[in-house]
Amino acid sequence: MATSVRRAGSGAWASIPGAVVLETSVTPPRVRPEHIPRPRLHALLGDGSARKLVLVAAPPGFGKSTFLADWASSLEGRVGWLSLDEHDNDPARFLTGVVAALERIKPGIGERALAAIASPGVDLVGVALPLLMNDVAADDGEVVLVIEDYHVITSPDVHRALAYLIERSPAVLRVAVSTRQDPPLPLGRLRARGELVEVRADDLRFTDEETEQVLIGSLGLPLSGRDVAQLQARTEGWPAAVYLAALMLRGRSDPGALIERFAGDDRYIVDYLTTEVLARQPPELRAFLLRTSMLTRFCGPLCDAVTGRDDSTDRLVELERSNLLLVPLDTRRQWYRYHHLFGDLLRHELEATERATLSELYGRASTWCRDAGLIVDAAGYAIAAGDLAAVAELVGRSYALFVDRGQIATVVGWLEAIPESAVGDDWLLGFAGGVVYANAGRIDDAERWLALARTAPQVTRDGQSPTVGLAALAGTLRLLRGDIGGTVANERAALAGIPEDAVWALAPRMVLVSGLWWSGEVGEAAAILDGAIRVARRADLPVDLAYALGVRAAIALEDEDEPAAEAFVREAVEVIGTAGLEEHAWTAMAHITHGALLARRGDLPAAAEAIERGLVLGERLRAWQVTVAATLALAEVRQRERDPTAARRLLARARDILETLPDAGDGFHRLDRTEKVLRLRAPRRAASTTAAFWELSPREIDVLRLLPSTLSQREIAAELYVSFNTVRTHTRVIFSKLGVTSRAEAVSRARELGLI
Repeated sequence: MATSVRRAGSGAWASIPGAVVLETSVTPPRVRPEHIPRPRLHALLGDGSARKLVLVAAPPGFGKSTFLADWASSLEGRVGWLSLDEHDNDPARFLTGVVAALERIKPGIGERALAAIASPGVDLVGVALPLLMNDVAADDGEVVLVIEDYHVITSPDVHRALAYLIERSPAVLRVAVSTRQDPPLPLGRLRARGELVEVRADDLRFTDEETEQVLIGSLGLPLSGRDVAQLQARTEGWPAAVYLAALMLRGRSDPGALIERFAGDDRYIVDYLTTEVLARQPPELRAFLLRTSMLTRFCGPLCDAVTGRDDSTDRLVELERSNLLLVPLDTRRQWYRYHHLFGDLLRHELEATERATLSELYGRASTWCRDAGLIVDAAGYAIAAGDLAAVAELVGRSYALFVDRGQIATVVGWLEAIPESAVGDDWLLGFAGGVVYANAGRIDDAERWLALARTAPQVTRDGQSPTVGLAALAGTLRLLRGDIGGTVANERAALAGIPEDAVWALAPRMVLVSGLWWSGEVGEAAAILDGAIRVARRADLPVDLAYALGVRAAIALEDEDEPAAEAFVREAVEVIGTAGLEEHAWTAMAHITHGALLARRGDLPAAAEAIERGLVLGERLRAWQVTVAATLALAEVRQRERDPTAARRLLARARDILETLPDAGDGFHRLDRTEKVLRLRAPRRAASTTAAFWELSPREIDVLRLLPSTLSQREIAAELYVSFNTVRTHTRVIFSKLGVTSRAEAVSRARELGLI
């Protein structure tokens, strides 16, 4: 049952389990033939040239979706539609849906944003959204993004993302939101700036003329003007009540008498739906309606699985034709939902009359969705059924897919529904939880789940060995904690006897490489990387390849093999560009090493930019070793840019990081080595000779820059508009700080240190 969803950065469409949810979510509701035009509502929106947000806020049954769908149909295809459900409280899932909605307007839009969403630790608001907005801004013509049912969102991160999108949206983008209550968005600011259009319940109520159009013009009911006026008065123009009254009046010989008894308030509507709709249905159909009401969305085969029938598809077609309470969700008439009011009533009735069967119904739905690849729905139904074993099985099977998509919050929600006592029975579940929590930055939780997994029976599951998996995870957690010795020991144990060409082993090999590199075992690290690069090339794994090439380039540069380092970096840059990985955190070392090479060529601004880029990406990974490597490289650049204060700050930052680690390997040796390059120390003659280069004053730097010239000290004084004695004093201080005794030595030392 999967449909097409574009993989991040691929530029192509691929079949991904669970994609049907996206398809139904990005399909606008169909405007029914009996719908009446409402130009007065369209007029409320104006031309929208300065309006960033259209807010349609009203209780259920006021026609919010119908109004927006009608408006959208008038905008000549420049509308992206996104219907939300409770699963969209995962910020990555929400933004993926936004991209999918906009991509229907222009294929390929948001490709870089999707790649960023999938990058570990990325700031979705600070990185992914700006990339998406840049794509939208580059498009021609106005774009409207409609977001339906926003009231299901409770996540502060999603609210923050939407607020950012609205307030910083390019001029061509307008956002329309339907909701049952005002969302926690900056409505006051938008209203004060004239950037907000509000459509409320009173606006959506039918006027007298519109009620007449619906009842007589569209539905053809034989009503008098008095009947219409009375019904309008009793419903107060509530669209749901008007349509439901029309259903009630069909085929009745005494419409006036029924209208006399009709009350259009909520209580009456509930009573009507219960008595006039449910009670009048044949028992078989009534059971079908009730037992499918617990489904968020449904198709014929899913209804068959839940109800035990084999004719649900035909039944859904009949229901759609017979009344207005079934809403199609796609253009092929395969997926539906109940009208919100009707669905609420059905679920209430189901809980009141068949509570004992609910768990079984949810369990059937979960099984069907699992087999159909609808993992998010399957997990949600399994949690509702209280089937924790099914939830655990889904986590074990699917966690990696959601981690790769950046939808960490979704899996964390599943994990939090599972008691830790269940983890002790299934090491694979504990392993999955450890991986997910590690990616979420919750290292304490990850270590706790790893410890629980180690107490479970150590049996091979789904072809995976507990010895290998748990040791590999332990090594990763040790690296995150800054325990180089523990990293190497665990990853060696995990990879013992594993063939070099095993694709699945790339991740633990990369962790082992980090441990070896930072423990001084550079030769072994390089050899492992060479094999990993071959495997990643052959398997077409651009993320792994870019990471391996970046680290391999760094090792080559440390060995003073610049041609090799340049070749590795060149390939990494090509891979990053081709695969759209500019925002992926695993490309950090490629950027850092590229910057170091640029610095050696003297292009200091470009070097600083590349290293800073790697530093940002490394911090997203929470990878202290990448952060320290970038910090030391950037300190050298700042030295050569004659910014001693910045260089000193960077070195202090690197030391602060290393001092918090239990085992930093050769981290302090790397720091000392960098400080020796940056510190201008003389042989041990006096305390003053150990002064660092950053203690050179700006005027001393000016004098130092003129020492390579043929100018005499008097001529230097004239050039700098200072006295001869001042230049002599500055020169003596420079010699002392550089630890030299002559002008020629000072020039040589300054060039060695990149000061001139």
